Amino acid sequence: MKVSFLVTYYNQKEYVKQSMDSILAINKPCEWEILVGDDGSTDGTIDEINEYVKQYPDNIKLYIMPREVDIKYDSIKRASANRLNVLQHSTGDIYCTLDGDDYFCDTEFIKEAITVFECDSSISIVAFGFKYFGNVKYEKEITLPASINNKQVDKSYYLKKLYLPAGGCVHKKCFDNDRIEYIKKLGYFDDNNIVVNSLNYGEMFAINRPIYAYRQTVRSVYNSMNKLEQAVLNVQGMDIDLRLLDVTLRKLIIQRYSSSLITMYVWRKKIKDTLGYDKCQKYIEGCKHLESSYCLDIINYDNLDTRRKKEIRRILYLKKIYTFKEFLKYLKEEVVK
Repeated sequence: MKVSFLVTYYNQKEYVKQSMDSILAINKPCEWEILVGDDGSTDGTIDEINEYVKQYPDNIKLYIMPREVDIKYDSIKRASANRLNVLQHSTGDIYCTLDGDDYFCDTEFIKEAITVFECDSSISIVAFGFKYFGNVKYEKEITLPASINNKQVDKSYYLKKLYLPAGGCVHKKCFDNDRIEYIKKLGYFDDNNIVVNSLNYGEMFAINRPIYAYRQTVRSVYNSMNKLEQAVLNVQGMDIDLRLLDVTLRKLIIQRYSSSLITMYVWRKKIKDTLGYDKCQKYIEGCKHLESSYCLDIINYDNLDTRRKKEIRRILYLKKIYTFKEFLKYLKEEVVK
């Protein structure tokens, strides 16, 4: 068996040593490779990486994505493209992902994951856990519930209720380049999308221990969003996940995101004003290539045909009390005006 470590950077020179050294410190009882994807850094990140390439020329490879100075890129789509690029070049049977400003905080997890994969061919992802660091107020460890440990995870339950970032897991590469090209067309391969893609090919096994250290800033991008924009982002993520899983799991994904769907629907007339033109266009452009996108259709709800409107409204019945409360909040705000 061979393991591929997929690391992505963009102008993160100060974090290269910590992230790369954390991979080198891992006990690797098999062949290994580190594939580094750089998104056109200009701060010296590439020079730092090349020092590691010189030390391990047979194991570490660097792939640089061209970046045009005058173009404003969607950061999530660029990071996804960077990640997919190194995944496409990988030759491992299993793989891990690491964002350049994070690091691995465990040295034995690859050995344990390999044991799981070799003992049960139905497993496509071994879920460990992660911890926040970088801000004492937010430092904490997160794994799956204690009742789900050293055992297979019920896929339906996970898809409806649970979450772990991709970096806190080890993934089996169960797919070929055709699948990677398909995901490239979707445009997104970020945290939850990566985990959901792995679940399309098999089962999850849980070993509850943090292996991934996630750099938590005082105010992350997601936490800086208001509730409505978070809902829009989540529904866009749902649109991607629906296209990464077999159709038999479609209802589970809709249940997973139902609260965000309901929030977006109830407050749909406020979306364009709340997000502003540029942000709204970013979401619209990101969804245009997704046929029957819930995110795009709710933004453009007034222009939908009756059939599609009914299909969207049916989701409100998944959480009737939540829907009622959201409508009350909306009406209260309208009355105050």
